[in-house]
This record gives sequence, C-alpha cells and structure tokens, in this order.
Amino acid sequence: MIKTSVEELSVGMHVAKLDRAWLDTSLLRHSFLVTNQKQLNRLKAQCEFVFIDPDKSVIVPTIKQTIQTESIKSAANEINHIKKSLVKFFGQLQQGIYLDTKLLIPSIGTLTYKVFDKTDTYLYLAKLKAKDDSLAEKSMRVFIFFLAFAKHIGIKKKQLLEIATAAILHDIGMIQVPRVLLKTAYISKEERKYIEQHTNIGVDLLSKEDAFSKLTLDTIKHHHENIDGSGYPDGLKGRDIGLYARMLNITCMYEALTRDRIYKKATSPIGAVKILAGNINSKLDHRLTLKFIETLGVYPLGSIVKLISGAEVTVQAYDQKQGYRVKSIALNKSKKSYFVRPLNISQLLDVGQG
Repeated sequence: MIKTSVEELSVGMHVAKLDRAWLDTSLLRHSFLVTNQKQLNRLKAQCEFVFIDPDKSVIVPTIKQTIQTESIKSAANEINHIKKSLVKFFGQLQQGIYLDTKLLIPSIGTLTYKVFDKTDTYLYLAKLKAKDDSLAEKSMRVFIFFLAFAKHIGIKKKQLLEIATAAILHDIGMIQVPRVLLKTAYISKEERKYIEQHTNIGVDLLSKEDAFSKLTLDTIKHHHENIDGSGYPDGLKGRDIGLYARMLNITCMYEALTRDRIYKKATSPIGAVKILAGNINSKLDHRLTLKFIETLGVYPLGSIVKLISGAEVTVQAYDQKQGYRVKSIALNKSKKSYFVRPLNISQLLDVGQG
C-alpha cells in the first residue's frame, strides 16, 4: 500500500485504509474506489492521509477530476450496449447462421469516435477490474486501450474504423477453440498449436462477409507476430509486421497481464509495464512500446520513483505533452516540481512505496 496525503488524492485511486478508525468518520465504507469529487471532499475534511492500493486503483493520472459521474455512467452504458451486440455476433458465428454486420459495424463506428473524443473517460472504465472473463469483456478492454494508443501517436481518423474493428474482433477465432482448452493451465504442444490457429480461423470466418477490409483482416491475422520472428501464424519479423498489428500485439499483452487468467492472477499496471519493457526488441516494437506506456500514464500520484540519474522523486501529475511532473524528495536538493519525459523506459521503472 502507498501512504498518500489526502491533498494528493484523485479520482480513480482505491483507498484501502484510513489514518483513523472508520467509525470515527462519516464515510460509508473503509475501503473503496474514489469515483467523484464529493468523496474527495469528505476524505480531505476528515483525514490527513490514507493508504492507497495500487493494484485496485484505476491508475490513469491523466483523468481529470472534472470527469462527472453522469459522463462515466453514459460511457458505461455505451460499452454495455456494444458488448451485447458482440455476444450476439459471436453466437451467430458459433451457430453458423447469418451475421448481422449491418448492426455491429455502425455500432463499432459510433463507439470508436466517442472513445476518441472522450478518451480519458473510457480509459478510466477500461482500467476497472473486469467483472467477467468473457471474450466480449476482453475485446472491449483491448478496443479502448488500442484507440487511446492510436490517438496518442496521431493515427488519422479516416483509418480508425478499420483498425478499431480489428481491435474489437481480434480474437474472434477463439470461438472455435474448445472451451476445455481455455479453462485449463496445462495444455500440450499440439493443443497450443491448435489454439495458435485462432488468428487464421478468425480471418476465415470474417472473410466470408464483404463487410471487413483487407487492413482489418491483416491486422487480426498478424496481431500475435513478434518483432524477432517468434510469433504466429507466419513468423514475420520487424517491419514486415504491419504497424497496427504491432500496436495490437502490445495492447493485447498489456490487457492480458492486467486481467485474472485461469493460470495466473492479474499483474499490477506497473508490473505489467515492466514486463512490456522486458519484451522490447524481442516480441515488441521498441518505439511503439514506449508510446503505449506514455498513453497509459501508469504511475499513480504519490508513487516514489527512482530516475535513471539516481534521484528519487515523488510523482505529482502526468501530462501527455510534458510527461510526469515530479518533485525531489532528497533533503539536500531542491524540492521544486519539474517535468520528466522519459526517453528510456528504465528512467521511470523503479517504483517504491510512499
């Protein structure tokens, strides 16, 4: 847990413990996710500091406290609506009946532009703990992370629908994989090879319709290709892998790491970032991985970070243009705030407990 002054709290942090007995306050619970300004005001009025659980926090420092509850509710309703459409679409594929793409694709388009315009709100929702491990839930999280990523690096809007469709349908081939293989931590080499066919299976399923572009299908097919050629299905290397497939590979890895799986509990966002960094230039594109990490703004306010220079600082805020605003905690150095925009991922990877 991270000890944090109430003045440093923000929406999206999970309060795990108070600095006084819960019954001595007017708070309804002693452990909760901060979701609005009213909760913040109560904490500031009744406590001096609290302990934050980073694993349960929505670690998105770019979220402004001006995000209103109604805006979040509206976004959640939009996500639930398209999830229902996805479940129906997946069911149609499994049963081999007519695909209702005329309803699904416009829905993807509408949500794509809403996520693009209100990225912080949707990213906030994507960072919440998933209530289920369904293909639709996973697909929505990948979709939102991917669009935030695309926006951060400046992908043109005219290409958004095609690549957003690839993101939301990237694992559609999994519907043909026997569920018994997805519910066990132990599979044979032959079973793993079968599962790895899901990208080809997905493309074959969607190719039967005229609704999906070559860009969408190619991105789905190659989103498990690795920079060093160790991926599948074609063992492509480096720039032979399309830009959007490389982006989707990074996004899928992060989403999987931060979600409970049958064989492993979810990794914390910071832990997941360390794993991404460890796969740079082997599985993942170096430049794109750093850009994805920038997109997330993964360091929560109050984190103690050791810079590559050796200086220890406290993270105060995050700005996508200027980077992390930090403050030195060394007694013999200036305590003024300044911005750090890491060019090397190791610059901001040693996170301590405050």
